Amino acid sequence: MPTDRDDPAGPEAGAIRAAFPTLTWESAHRIDEGWDHVVLMCHGCGGADALGHPDLVFRFPTDEQALAQLPAEIAVLDHVADRVAASVPRYTHVPDGAGFAGYPLVRGDRLTPELLRGLSPTETTTVAAQLGALLAALHVMDTSSPPLDRVPHSYQPENLDFVRGIVENDLPARFSDDEMRAARGICDEVAALQSTLLPRVFLHNDVHTRHLHWDHSPGAGPGRLGLIDFTDMCLGDPAVDFAELYEYGPRFVDRVLAHYVGRIDPTFLDRAWTYQRFAGLYAITGHLYYGEETWDHARATFDRCRSARRPRA
Repeated sequence: MPTDRDDPAGPEAGAIRAAFPTLTWESAHRIDEGWDHVVLMCHGCGGADALGHPDLVFRFPTDEQALAQLPAEIAVLDHVADRVAASVPRYTHVPDGAGFAGYPLVRGDRLTPELLRGLSPTETTTVAAQLGALLAALHVMDTSSPPLDRVPHSYQPENLDFVRGIVENDLPARFSDDEMRAARGICDEVAALQSTLLPRVFLHNDVHTRHLHWDHSPGAGPGRLGLIDFTDMCLGDPAVDFAELYEYGPRFVDRVLAHYVGRIDPTFLDRAWTYQRFAGLYAITGHLYYGEETWDHARATFDRCRSARRPRA
């Protein structure tokens, strides 16, 4: 007899059926490329347990930290959803003690650099305006009261210790002397920022192309931005949420900043670029330690942003 593990949707499908017995779906897509979650996207949903939502996304944490963080993520997103104009996940399917949760699909196409380049100038301005407004709304939220008082402080110090270890123990066999100097310099710059008194705000902490969506379908008006995966949310330097926007190019970063009403100082974009460089180095160490990303992709990410000189529009 077939088991849940024989289901092409994976064992997660069985867990969903057990928790929501009247929920049906026409198709399901299992995604296991994330670092800390398996995701099952269910399309064509029906039955009373669908709650009227045609498409549902169920997230299954795969490590203890992500599992422990899930209740806080659910509460924070419920708080955030009514306070931002952009689309963010809002959990509607939260079974007791099941270790997973689901929400209606955040619609739109993944906002890749290629998609952004294909938009009209008016649409690009709309994207930048919505993203700037979203980041500002997140960054000015009161973190002293529930549920944002449950958000942890930045994981960056622990991440820096991890990266330094990989740099010194594993990279000398793979990097040239110049590349090693760049890697060590990145770590030193991040350490220097960590010892500096900087603003501490609520961060998404992974505003990356894989988490940004743009819905420009009929009925979406001028288009609507979506931001998913708040697992890494924390309190930290607001410049962190601008770091990986450099994948779209410095002109787009400037456009987003022009619509951002949070706290800005003369070093803001320099700090964002330092954090982008650190993200590029983290891609290398993540490949070596976790086997995430291909080596070619990790190398390309590091090479794109290893220069100490911040790119200008």
